[in-house]
Amino acid sequence: MEIILNIISGGLSGALLVWLLRHWISERIKESIKHEYAQRLEAYKAELNANMQAALHEHQLYQLRTSLFFEHQRLAFASILSQIAETKQKWFEVCYDSELGWQEQVPVPTGEYDKLKKAYYDHQLFLDQDCIFALDLVLEAMSDSFPVQEGDGTLHHRDCEEPYERLVFLQERVALLFQEKIGLRVSHEIKTELALLGAIRLLNRYHFKDIDLPVEGSLKLTADDKAFDAVIKARSNEVELISRLTEFRNHLEKEAFFHDAREKANRCLIILSAEKKTPV
Repeated sequence: MEIILNIISGGLSGALLVWLLRHWISERIKESIKHEYAQRLEAYKAELNANMQAALHEHQLYQLRTSLFFEHQRLAFASILSQIAETKQKWFEVCYDSELGWQEQVPVPTGEYDKLKKAYYDHQLFLDQDCIFALDLVLEAMSDSFPVQEGDGTLHHRDCEEPYERLVFLQERVALLFQEKIGLRVSHEIKTELALLGAIRLLNRYHFKDIDLPVEGSLKLTADDKAFDAVIKARSNEVELISRLTEFRNHLEKEAFFHDAREKANRCLIILSAEKKTPV
């Protein structure tokens, strides 16, 4: 009997020892896993915090860059608009005589024209394609008042009333476009009007016999057509305008020269196509 009790007692002790050993191992494993997960969690938290700090820093830098760009853009717009207004005023002063009236062949003062070009080039970094396109039209209106040299070397003075009136038309629309760019208004009509004016003048300005330019018929501009009249003609015949302008743009792509005209034609097509939501 004693032997049996010893065996049972030893078996129970062994079972208890095995159970204790298993429990101890289980707890050690649990603690090890818990410790490993705690380390991973801390590492993840540290990485997440670092990423959040980096994202916050990048966001702050972006806001700073945006704020600085916006401020520079605002100053650029103000400077350019101020110079356009001053140039127009000085032009009017030399063109208009209280006794003789409007002097038709007096071009824009070259000094003021050069100041505007400088303001434009100084701030060009802060101008997008719409603004550059609009200011190119402004400079073109002014340069259209300058005399042209004939083949024999003599200067031919041009009628400056239409270029001056065109500048007046453009001045208001450039100001509205700049307001749109800084969020003071929302309107796509201004860009459309600029594109219509630029497009119809391109089709009347260049001479390419193989594509029948300058245009005749409903898109032809006369000496009496002012900027507003040109926009109305372009709008009334917009389908033909876009078709002829596309032909003109494609023709210039084969030419080695006329880069500025090609870019201007393409810009007009982009604006007009965006208005109609059609591909260029």
